[in-house]
Amino acid sequence: MMQSTIKHIEDFVTKAGDLAETKVELLKLRSARKISETISSLISLIAIVTLIAVAFTIVSLGVAFWIGSKMNNIGYGFFIVGGFYFLVGIIVYLSRNSWIKKPLTDLLIDKIIK
Repeated sequence: MMQSTIKHIEDFVTKAGDLAETKVELLKLRSARKISETISSLISLIAIVTLIAVAFTIVSLGVAFWIGSKMNNIGYGFFIVGGFYFLVGIIVYLSRNSWIKKPLTDLLIDKIIK
């Protein structure tokens, strides 16, 4: 009887160890999946932002040349477009926490928790 109890305890400890190892492996796999999903989302976001920035730059150059040609001085067009972006930059800087930091933080947390 004592031998049987010891055997059951040994079996229980072995199964508990196996269960713990399985849970650790499952946690590793879940973490790897979440990290890879987050990184792939960030990479795709960076690619989209880069393409939009290139298109925006080309349009900005076109607008600057167009304004400059209407004013008979190309430099004026670039100064006007630059001044516009300067004002937009100040507005974005002042609102950076609510427009950029918080949504980006929420996105990352959402991807990690999901």
